Amino acid sequence: MNFSELLSNLSIHYNAFIRQVANSLSLTSSQAIHLISIPYNGTSMSKLARGLGLDTSTLTRNINKLEKLELVQKHADLNDQRIQIITLTNDGQKKVNIIEEKLTEIDNNLISQLNLEDQEELLDILEKLVWSMDCLRENKTI
Repeated sequence: MNFSELLSNLSIHYNAFIRQVANSLSLTSSQAIHLISIPYNGTSMSKLARGLGLDTSTLTRNINKLEKLELVQKHADLNDQRIQIITLTNDGQKKVNIIEEKLTEIDNNLISQLNLEDQEELLDILEKLVWSMDCLRENKTI
């Protein structure tokens, strides 16, 4: 397999794991991804949209659904009332904790299949790959 196929397969498999975890919490995989993408202290709608690669209207619709489920709340930024800040509610944070625990369990099962040297090398390579992706998405040179 070439690099593109491997990344696609990795993405498909990991998304299936996220979907499985989300279903166990009566969430869609998209809702789970949105929740785990919101930092503990909150974030602006525009920053979250950029991070998720979504247009603002799509994100607004998705966040409104999470707000109806009482998992997130929106409020205006103190310095600029035009900016909407999204934060997790207590229930939202509980869901995130469960999602992260279950994904960590899956991650540990995956990585346990490798010897210690390969585990360390994989973590190093993944960090570099994520950094490269961040740079490409932000139009920075690598």
